[in-house]
Amino acid sequence: MEDEKRLKRLMAKDPEKGFELLLSLYGGVVKAVCRNILFGFSTEDIEDAAADCFVEFWRSRDRIINSVTVRGYIIGIAKNTAYTRLKQMIRIPYPAQLEDMELGIDIDMTSEASRRINAEIIQKVINSMPEPEREIFIRRYYYCERVRVIAEAVGCSEKKVENILYRYKNKLKERLTEGGIIL
Repeated sequence: MEDEKRLKRLMAKDPEKGFELLLSLYGGVVKAVCRNILFGFSTEDIEDAAADCFVEFWRSRDRIINSVTVRGYIIGIAKNTAYTRLKQMIRIPYPAQLEDMELGIDIDMTSEASRRINAEIIQKVINSMPEPEREIFIRRYYYCERVRVIAEAVGCSEKKVENILYRYKNKLKERLTEGGIIL
């Protein structure tokens, strides 16, 4: 949390130094997200997607001062950038994101106010999950890891991972609906 505050201050006062701190704090996670989404593609494609992510962040850096978390913001950019590149390379439909993960409801994540409210509800649900369910959910929907990889990492079957994801997606849908979801 302290790193986030320091990063926001630096981005406002000295953007170049702030960008250096951003790279040191989140370079690894951005590359991991891009690698997970672009699984099977060249290292160059993965690095290009990560670089594009940081370029996009730089263009929208003024938004982070008021955003919920820099980490969530940069991961969202990384996912969108990598999925866009994937779509361009293999021409498949754009996969579901955390914001609209087949819950059966449309979530407005475009306006700043609704994005903040919905993000807070999502964060509360994730924080209330027991382990290893929380780790499974985060690995799948934040880091875009494959079910097989998650199952191996947490030591359970792929079917169990799928069941946990299904159950907690439904719980998330309930909480969003109860919590005054912004549609």
